[in-house]
This record gives sequence, C-alpha cells and structure tokens, in this order.
Amino acid sequence: MRIAHVVSSYHPQVGGVEMHVRRIVEGCNAAGDEITVLTHTSGKHLVQESVNSIRVLRFPLAVRSPNYAFSPALFRYLPEHADEFDLVHSHSYHTLVGQAAMRTRLPMIFTPHYHGTGHTPFRAALHRVYRPIGARLFVAAQAIICVSAAERDLLVRDFPGAARKITVIPNGTDRRSRLVEPEGGVSTVSTAPVDRVVLTVGRLEPYKNLALVIKAFRALRVPGTLVIVGDGPDRMRLEQLAEDTRPGWPIRFTGRISDQELDGLLSRSAVVTSASDHEAFGLMLADGLATGARVVASDIPAHREVGRLAGSDAPISFIDPRNANQYATAMESALSGNRVEAGLVRLPTWAEVVDETRELYARVKPILRDDNKVVREDSL
Repeated sequence: MRIAHVVSSYHPQVGGVEMHVRRIVEGCNAAGDEITVLTHTSGKHLVQESVNSIRVLRFPLAVRSPNYAFSPALFRYLPEHADEFDLVHSHSYHTLVGQAAMRTRLPMIFTPHYHGTGHTPFRAALHRVYRPIGARLFVAAQAIICVSAAERDLLVRDFPGAARKITVIPNGTDRRSRLVEPEGGVSTVSTAPVDRVVLTVGRLEPYKNLALVIKAFRALRVPGTLVIVGDGPDRMRLEQLAEDTRPGWPIRFTGRISDQELDGLLSRSAVVTSASDHEAFGLMLADGLATGARVVASDIPAHREVGRLAGSDAPISFIDPRNANQYATAMESALSGNRVEAGLVRLPTWAEVVDETRELYARVKPILRDDNKVVREDSL
C-alpha cells in the first residue's frame, strides 16, 4: 500500500508524536508498504531525503508559529500528487497539517494525539477558535486512532459524533534487555556508574512542568543525576532555574541525542519521570517500565492508563507534581529501590502496534465515482 503520513514535525525532532509516527512508518516500510512522510522544515526550500529508508519531504513554512505552523507548499503538494498514494494518515489535531490531508480526497486515517486544550492561555484561546475547523477532521476521516482510552474519552466528550469511528491502539515499547553503549564506548550524555539517573524525555514546553521536576530533584536527600533529554522553547528558562538552584545533585541537559544514546540512558536509569499536565499517552514512561526503570508520574488519565496496561505490579507512582514534598518523596523512594528485571512488565510492542494499524488500513477502502475519482465512505 502507498501511504502518505502527514505530520507537522518529524525525526530528528524529539517528541511523543514524532516518535509515534517514526515507529509506525518504519514498521510499515519493513512490512512492504511504500511510505512517504510529509512534514515541515525551518529552511526556505523543499528538502527531499531518505531517513532510515523512509522517503521524507520537508516543506518550508510561511508561518513559523509554534501554535499553528503553515506551509502553502505542503497544502499544494498533497492534492496535486494524490494519485501517488492509496491512503493518507494525518497526525495531531493541534496542528494544521490535517487540513491539508483532507484536500487529497483520499481515504484518510487520523491520529489526533488529542489533549483537549492548548498548553498556555494564548494557545487555549486559539484552541477554542480552532475547534469548528478542527471538527472537520473527524468528519472527513474514515477511521480515527486514539492511543489510549483516556484520549478517546476526552475526544468523545468534545466531539461526540466521532465515537463510532474510533479505534484505540496504544503506543508500543521496544524491548531493551541489556545496557546499550554507543560505538567506541563514549557518550556525550554518559554518567558515572555510581550515579543514580533520573530521566525525563520530551519537548521542553511549560505544560511539561519540568521546573517542578527540577525543584523536587534539588530537594532529594539521596544522590542522583537528573538527565533532561529534548529541546524546546522552555529550555533557556529551565537551564537558568537549574543554575539558580545550585548547589545540589547534578542536572544535565542533553538536547537531542541519538537513538543509541537514549537506549543507553533508558537501560541505566533508576527512575523515569514525567510531571506533564496533558498527554495522550505516556510513551517514555512505558519505555522506562519496559527497560526496568521505576516510574514517577503526574496523576493524569493518560499516565494512569500506562500503569493499567503495565499491570498492578508495575513499579509506578502517581503524584501531584505541584506538591514538591510528595514529588521528592516519591522520587527518593524510587531511587532507593533496585531496577526491576526488564521484560517483567508486559506492554504492547511496536510490532504489535504496527500490525493493528496495518489491519485498520486494510479495512479502509476507497470507493470510485463514475468520474473515477476517489471519495470517502462515511464510516468503516
């Protein structure tokens, strides 16, 4: 099957949506599908490249807003080249690329990664204005994939008509049963063997509440190293906060890192943590559990679902991240415990997720009109 994946940002950018799309497209490519990823670039010209055998087209932005970036070139390309694809899969309600995907008149799958609101007062206001436009995506899609039941419930609350189209396919994890070291045994983010690593991964945005993670970490009475992986608009403020709260246990900002380095960090981390206010899923928390780390997470429905999927014995604690004492206590307790044996926690694998996604693709069939143009069915 020839599939166009449309997403605002893609690897090597770091984030949950970027990771989700990457795992899906690489799995589909390995299964024999012909994949093209259409995404944005900060440059002035179209970039065509191959990323891990995936064809990636990066389109220049006319509007570089962090809220709703816009590329006229991407909007033009999709309908002009629709005959090159059998299906379009659009990702994220919180960007404009889904509006471009609708213009192809191809069968459309939509994975909204829906949070229900914006992550700042300004973005929340934009979110309300955008809702009538965003609602068109759920009408246009033949099928909607939610990555958790928590996301599905939130989506149905706001868009009841979408309920009959939704399939829940959780994010997957990769099995990492051994310590992974980079080639040559040298890592730019490596820590001494005696360090107890607390790891957090993702885009550095205010709604991730990393300032609270830093403050709780500085209050620890047991030694450790906080490693913050990722980049984003909140990085400068967070680095200044880390500097202002010295002395204390070390805090390291890595920016973007390679897959191999991230695997190494996950394989040695004592604790993986997230204090986020909004998530559709807790992707790095699931990866942490799968590799044997203990997890400390904000008590939100998406994180609770990771715990449910992992089972009652999973070493995960849910806390109010704005309660610094509770957060520090939970982190101390997790740091004081041993890593659990990798593989004891059973979570969906990416291979299983790809299989379920491809089965859904196979059920979405185009219908030909008399003029031989593809139209969409109203439902599966």
